[in-house]
Amino acid sequence: MNWLAHVFLSEKSIDNQLGNLLADPLKGRAFSSASKEFKDGLRLHLIIDNFTDTHPIVKDAKKSLTKQGYLKGVVLDILYDYYLSKYWSKFCNVEREKFLENFRTQALRAITSYPKEAIDIIMQVVINRHLLSYASLDGVNRALCRIDNRLSSRAKAKDCAINYIPLIEEELEYLERGFLYFFPELMREVRENSNYKFRHWAI
Repeated sequence: MNWLAHVFLSEKSIDNQLGNLLADPLKGRAFSSASKEFKDGLRLHLIIDNFTDTHPIVKDAKKSLTKQGYLKGVVLDILYDYYLSKYWSKFCNVEREKFLENFRTQALRAITSYPKEAIDIIMQVVINRHLLSYASLDGVNRALCRIDNRLSSRAKAKDCAINYIPLIEEELEYLERGFLYFFPELMREVRENSNYKFRHWAI
């Protein structure tokens, strides 16, 4: 799952959302002054990733993109944010732009007490409005270009994210059907393994 899904699959508490979003760049470690909600967000991130990585639909989706290629998981994560944006009202009872603007406003206030590494990441996400960008395939393509821009020359020689664009176009409807079956199962897994109510969820 990518950034948008991790924010959505959190309790509607800014520390919980930020913990879920920052788990990968912080390598799952909480900073010394982190709140319980932030630490719970780190734990939720792990639940989400473990369930996603082992789910047969996700495994099949990766194979449908390519049998090889070490970026296919990252590409699928971004594509799933596109599907989540497309079907937002099916899963969330808060309008998407309102939900993300609320997250943006609260995040900018909350991170003042966070370490610099976390602040830099959140500033990049919210100032550039990356979470809104997944609403279109053009936004997906721009996200793939951003991935390639961060790769070393050696990594690009092995795989490039933009190479997946024609594969995405070819498999778009098939991958969408898989997402619509998989995502409610992921929500159920998160709910069953947490003490939160997730009142912003529509299902």
